[in-house]
Amino acid sequence: MSPYDPYEIRLANEIADTLNDKDALQLYLQFSRKYKEAFLRKILARVMSIPDNKIRRSRGALFTFLITQQGSNDNSGD
Repeated sequence: MSPYDPYEIRLANEIADTLNDKDALQLYLQFSRKYKEAFLRKILARVMSIPDNKIRRSRGALFTFLITQQGSNDNSGD
């Protein structure tokens, strides 16, 4: 597959920064290519609205879980 374009890189970096999860940048790059920006931002906002004490593992893990769960359920990809 072709290298990521600047738009995908910018979106993936924004997600990684927001979630404080730079280690998963490669995964967020894949998400930025596979899913629509509006879908990713909706899930990101949902994850960030949850209080810290309700997060079991990490915000990044929750984000990934919700993306993979809902992405397959409602076909939010391109």
